[in-house]
Amino acid sequence: MSNPYDNTRDENSSVLGPTLKFKGELTADEDLLIQGRIEGSIKHSSSLTIGESGHVKADVKAEYIAVEGRVTGDLNGSKSVKVRESAKIVGNIVSPKVSLVEGATFNGKIDMDGDAVINSAAKPDKVAKPAKADDQGDDSVATEDESAAKEAPAAKKSSRTVKKSANAA
Repeated sequence: MSNPYDNTRDENSSVLGPTLKFKGELTADEDLLIQGRIEGSIKHSSSLTIGESGHVKADVKAEYIAVEGRVTGDLNGSKSVKVRESAKIVGNIVSPKVSLVEGATFNGKIDMDGDAVINSAAKPDKVAKPAKADDQGDDSVATEDESAAKEAPAAKKSSRTVKKSANAA
């Protein structure tokens, strides 16, 4: 078995070895190699590598992220994210540069726009879609709830729509 400390790049690097288990918020400013198990969140201002024996269950924010091990959580790389052949990721990736090597396992979404942040709380409840044109040629846009209320017979309206109608009366 190779020594995980051989993978460090320079003397300003830190290594979390394969026997380390950590729960909580991890922050660092120097290059970091994770070979152990991390659960929580990681906020990093430099290069972060999750080594082949690394297991991370966390949302990760760093300048540069390289994944060789397992990650369950979202990766947000301000400069780049590299997913290497041995990586197994379940989560989303946000970065202007993303590299997925053949053989890697990835289940999630990739956002290379840089403006968007993947966050389920930021998703809108109602999606705008074109409404059916009425006799007056109205080109307005209605939400899904409004379109459904126009299309559904009165007996089949959802409880949400009925409440709206009851309040209007």
